[in-house]
Amino acid sequence: MYSFGFIGLLARSWLEAGHRVTLYALSSTVRERQVHGAGDPLRIVVVPQRPRARHRLRDFFRAERLGLTSAMLDHPAEVVSAHWTYEFALAAEASGLPAFVTAHDTPLRAAWEMRSVYRWLRHSLALPAVHRATALSAVSPYAAQHLQRCLGVRRHIEVIPNGVRLDDLPCAGKPREAHTPVFASALNGWGPLKNGKGLLRAFRLTREQLPGARLLMFGDGFGPGGPAARWAAGERLSAGVDFVGATERSVMLRRFRDEVDVLVHPSRVECFPMILVETMAVGIPLVAGARSGGVPWVLDGGLTGVLTDVDNPAKLAAAMSRLARDPARRTRLVEAARDRVSAHFQLHDVARAYVDWFSSGG
Repeated sequence: MYSFGFIGLLARSWLEAGHRVTLYALSSTVRERQVHGAGDPLRIVVVPQRPRARHRLRDFFRAERLGLTSAMLDHPAEVVSAHWTYEFALAAEASGLPAFVTAHDTPLRAAWEMRSVYRWLRHSLALPAVHRATALSAVSPYAAQHLQRCLGVRRHIEVIPNGVRLDDLPCAGKPREAHTPVFASALNGWGPLKNGKGLLRAFRLTREQLPGARLLMFGDGFGPGGPAARWAAGERLSAGVDFVGATERSVMLRRFRDEVDVLVHPSRVECFPMILVETMAVGIPLVAGARSGGVPWVLDGGLTGVLTDVDNPAKLAAAMSRLARDPARRTRLVEAARDRVSAHFQLHDVARAYVDWFSSGG
């Protein structure tokens, strides 16, 4: 696992169901392996990771992979659930233990969008990983199709989405009349993949229709004085924008509940954006990309949120303005979204689906 909140919640659900769980993790803050807990029911094994990305990539994470494999052999499990198709997957496969690998992204599409040598080399690890796994799953049909079409996977890929714990999330009231609407975004990184520039351009057009509108931008790269704020200032796109930046997840979701009328997700490609499912559960209506990977599937083809062309600022702005002005539609979308989360994306159901998949042998 990486430091990814969903995986910790998944482990917690397994523990609550009576399973024993070992977490294998990498950290650049330790110099030797650390083991926390006796394994009954929880053990956490932390393996050293070199702090510089270029050093890790120089040998394709060989030291990290060997460290993880050694940890798995010294503290074995009956099944290893390897999340992401990179060093964790390759380490699990090298251990000789049953390695059930979950794809959380689309390696070649992500590398293409990010356009860096590091990403191309880093994501190349997925090619052997997806073919050596005992069994393979993906978090959305879109991710599964990518593995089949672009990485040549010919066997069955189980689709198991990520999930949320509804009792952990705040709950918004009925959508209000929004004469001066508050929009929000939550994007992990300032770059072409997340399309923050497109949202800022669209928001300027939105304010021409709704002059009092505000936009709260959460996430790495979107803080005061950060790259998004500097770019927006240079392009004269800062009016009405609050550059909030990285925010603890629970705090951000409470702010959604208390302040936000519409969440806008302009990302060009996502396999399974957790922020969308969390926002659906909280009860905030959504605008997102009609061709953004797994996003249309999460939003049930547009039944639980507005889908539009996020690469076209005018179309994105029009979708934002129309939804902000239509409280009845926002109410319908929120009700449908909550029903979809309850039926398909509850974490206890996801945790059980993983166990059933392990038991079936893939």
